[in-house]
Amino acid sequence: MERKNKITLSIVFVVAIIILSMTLNAPLHKEIIQTKFIAGERSGFDLERGRLNFGSIAPGAFVERQITIENTYEHPIITKIKSSGAISPHIIVSENNFILKPEESRNITFSCLPERGIEFGEYPGEIEIIFYKT
Repeated sequence: MERKNKITLSIVFVVAIIILSMTLNAPLHKEIIQTKFIAGERSGFDLERGRLNFGSIAPGAFVERQITIENTYEHPIITKIKSSGAISPHIIVSENNFILKPEESRNITFSCLPERGIEFGEYPGEIEIIFYKT
């Protein structure tokens, strides 16, 4: 019976450590921004609000968009940026995994570069901006 109690206690201890570790690494906030570009014969604008759209881009050309990220917390935060979806291989972010002090802001440039020979069409995706406590 004593061996069973030790095993149970060990399992509870491991689970508690896993939960604590997940809590400490949990994001403070996550912002998801819809994004897309259209690979086409010539470049053109897309001014849809609430999105980070690059419009129509001729293969081999590039388009840049800029957003401002601000720390509204009372402590420094780590900012991580991820892209996903069909647009992801074509996105370059000017900065990633950076620390912002309280009330500090930073302009981040997103470049979209569809390579020559890419198939014409729409390439949607998401940009995730995640804030963690330092």
